[in-house]
Amino acid sequence: MLVSYLQRTGGLRKLQPVALSRWQQRTLKTQRTLKTRGTNPKKADKEEEKKPPHKGYFDELRETISSWQQSTLNTQDTDPKKADGKEEERPPRKGYFEELREIMIMPLTSADPNIPTKRVTAKYCAQKFTAPPRNVTMLSSDFIDDSLYNPAYGYFSKQALIFSLREGYDFSSFRDSSAFMDVMGDQYKEIERELDDVRGITRQLWHTSTEIFKPWYGYAIAKHIAEQYMADRKANVHDDPLVVYEVGGGNGTLMMNILDYIRNNEPAVYSQMEYRLVEISPKLARQQLIKHGSNNFVHANAKVINQSILDWSTLESRACFVVAMELLDNFPHDVVRYDYDTGEPYQGIVRVYDDSEYEDNYEPVTDPTIRSYLAARKQAAPEYKTPALPSELHRRLRRQLPLAPNMTKIEFIPTHAFRFLQVLG
Repeated sequence: MLVSYLQRTGGLRKLQPVALSRWQQRTLKTQRTLKTRGTNPKKADKEEEKKPPHKGYFDELRETISSWQQSTLNTQDTDPKKADGKEEERPPRKGYFEELREIMIMPLTSADPNIPTKRVTAKYCAQKFTAPPRNVTMLSSDFIDDSLYNPAYGYFSKQALIFSLREGYDFSSFRDSSAFMDVMGDQYKEIERELDDVRGITRQLWHTSTEIFKPWYGYAIAKHIAEQYMADRKANVHDDPLVVYEVGGGNGTLMMNILDYIRNNEPAVYSQMEYRLVEISPKLARQQLIKHGSNNFVHANAKVINQSILDWSTLESRACFVVAMELLDNFPHDVVRYDYDTGEPYQGIVRVYDDSEYEDNYEPVTDPTIRSYLAARKQAAPEYKTPALPSELHRRLRRQLPLAPNMTKIEFIPTHAFRFLQVLG
């Protein structure tokens, strides 16, 4: 304000030497005070000390890590276990490829790999073993078959339990599908809690369309069978009685629903009808017989056969219907890989060690079912190229790269489903 007033009045020129001199002194003193803030006031008039350069983020991080390491070393030095002054030697840190190399050469099992193994099949294991076998080799399909269907330790024989209610749902009482799902979920949890109370037995609860939508699901299938059968009779396709084969009948619910519907709606067809349920599981076959015997009306034309459908050898010359629910997706399969150079297929086998660990190996195809399937596929579709076997150009280029594999990726082939079709044919 003083300078502005003097500029306006013209008196700045006369007072300029004195005013500016005081102003410069005041400004210099202020700058010294700011530069020496936090220091001893006696040193304010001395030469300004040099400030250290500003530290960046990584500099501060490096100092923090160094101080932490130093504090860690000091703590270790004061450890009473190291009072003798000997510093514990740390192993050198391994690189990625060193760790990967160790994993690749790590033994799969602690068992002696030189123990001789015996070649077995699923049928042999079902007859000879009451516990999963050891020191054996078998086809991949036999290993899966034995794991699922062995009567002593198989999954479907010992662990699987089919969700089933005594009476079907009254679907007209539900407001919508969400209400139905809530009720079914509560019942599902209740059954699972009851299973958890059984100690020492691991169970898994299954639900199927046959059980959830009974009896209407079975009624719909029975209606189609009856209509198709009467249409064939009317067209003089055959004059055989109605014959139905059901494969893998679960609890026997579908069998009862089909028979009940045809008895109530087509009594003339029912009077000459035959129903055969083929079940591989002894436990389920017993349940089917119990359900059939405890029904209000015993169907004398029904029969339960405890046998694998793949071992069926009786010729059925009459026209018949085959019902297979929840079957094809539970069939075992085989595994095949191809030689990169020749394209020759190799069948997968499973070796089970003495400690129950197992690994897959490959050998030239000798199984007749695998050979038959590959030949039938080639004959039915000559232009078909398996996605597991790349083109010749791709394989030629791949062989030039380091660590090139000698076999292709695996291919799963439905050999048991193929055998099922052979039985039907």
